[in-house]
Amino acid sequence: MVGISGFLMKFPPLLHSLLSLLERFTVKLPMPIEKLVHRVSYPRTGRHLQRYNNRGFRLVVGCIPYRYRKTEEANSFDEAIEVLVISAQNGKGLLFPKGGWEKDESMEEAAIRETLEEAGVLGDIECKLGKWSYKSKRQSIFHEGHMFPLLVKQELDQWPEKNIRKREWVTVSKAREECPHSWMKEALEELVRRHTQLHQLASSNNGVGSLNL
Repeated sequence: MVGISGFLMKFPPLLHSLLSLLERFTVKLPMPIEKLVHRVSYPRTGRHLQRYNNRGFRLVVGCIPYRYRKTEEANSFDEAIEVLVISAQNGKGLLFPKGGWEKDESMEEAAIRETLEEAGVLGDIECKLGKWSYKSKRQSIFHEGHMFPLLVKQELDQWPEKNIRKREWVTVSKAREECPHSWMKEALEELVRRHTQLHQLASSNNGVGSLNL
């Protein structure tokens, strides 16, 4: 079976259509990314700006940073991408970057800020994958989590939590196995489902048949 990367290289119109479709999902931020980076230079403490929903759940936002693998051996979309994970502070499992959504920022800005603080990457944030309610493993409180895809364009050498966490590019399969949070795994499955459909739609629009994913 021809891998996705090889398939796209053989059919430039398909690649163009896929990128065009992805642009529709990219969110335009009200705040320039440079200003967001500047804000991260001044770590925030405390939770006086923290948002909560009407049930008293703390609102948490984060990103699944991803990139396309340089391979021609992928037979499915989850083999065609890598996702960036970070180590948990307690050293147990691999996570996606996330943190509290504060009152002086949009949800997307908060997701990018947390991703920059914890994983040290920048990129194009896309439409939200969904929201999940979950119980904190360290405290008997509930959170409402919102996750976004982030197509990574830049990896920084220095970032606020570099000395606290490790970051690693892994396959979707490894992220599934080693992420301890079911809600994050569900967000990852939604990312794979969404992009699988995009690949199929792009191939259909170019009249070359659907990708066999």
